[in-house]
Amino acid sequence: MDNPNNKVLNVDKDFAGDLEKAIAAANDGDTVILGKSTYETSGLSIDKDITIDGFRGQTVINGKGATDSIITLGEGASGATIKDVEITDGNNGINVNGSSNVTLSNLNIHNIGIDGPVRDGQNNIAISLGSADGFKVLDSTISDIGRKGIGVIDTDGGIIDGVTLSDINLAAEHSQSFDAGGIKLFNTNDVTISDNKLSGVNAFNIWDDITSNTTIEGNEITGVGDDFLAPEYNSFVRVAGIYVEKTYQSTVDNNKVTVGNDDFFAFDATEFSTETLVLGDNNEFPSTDIGSTDFWANEEIEKRVAITEDPDAADFSLFEDDYYNGGTFGGDTSTVPG
Repeated sequence: MDNPNNKVLNVDKDFAGDLEKAIAAANDGDTVILGKSTYETSGLSIDKDITIDGFRGQTVINGKGATDSIITLGEGASGATIKDVEITDGNNGINVNGSSNVTLSNLNIHNIGIDGPVRDGQNNIAISLGSADGFKVLDSTISDIGRKGIGVIDTDGGIIDGVTLSDINLAAEHSQSFDAGGIKLFNTNDVTISDNKLSGVNAFNIWDDITSNTTIEGNEITGVGDDFLAPEYNSFVRVAGIYVEKTYQSTVDNNKVTVGNDDFFAFDATEFSTETLVLGDNNEFPSTDIGSTDFWANEEIEKRVAITEDPDAADFSLFEDDYYNGGTFGGDTSTVPG
């Protein structure tokens, strides 16, 4: 039931088009209505359970080349919703950092991390979700992204459904075999990736990495390896339409993948993943690699992290130093799978 004290704040009528003032005036449960306008910002920080609602196809939030995230949702933003908005021109699009049960729907996010991409840290990502338990990313379009379309880390429960992703990692500024991709999961539990369409991803399209209980179903991935471009600094390149790496009890069902380059796979599952993998009917993947090599930084701890269903208890920091220093595979970590 709606709280009768919740307010609707109209950015244009009540705040003369000043989006930051409207957000500052909103309280938990309020709705901030944007007009059929373009709103410029160097970065919005939201720590409230509010709804940001625009007019799909007519409301734009322009980051003007923001060096951080165009929108950041902090711990206080649990339950918040952003919908019906175009978000463009910044280092990152939306960064969800510690807020749970966030809903992102009917968004158009593009031109992120294209100009002067930053290779280290969590940068050049359309939607970054960290410790974002119970998130939903729905019915959106993501395109022209320098590194990752959607990245999820340290999260228990979530849905990515009905999203169209295209033209990711355009100039190969990031190593495809380290942390670029269309949709990337790391240290997550119970995340569903369903009914999405991916094309023009110059990296792994869907990458399930050190997770438990992931469901990947009903996705359509087109042209894996088409016009593939490798970064100059990375000689080891191995990508797939769907890559299930060091995961526990993942389900892959009813997906369709086409491969445009015979050097790449429609589906690749590492040996550890294959042991508990449920592989359903996937329209006869044109090429697969089941039981491929696992690359371990710290095998014992990584297995423990993958099997542990609570991402907080799994604690990536247990092998973080080994991971970034090369671990058992040695050498430059930009040249090995993550």
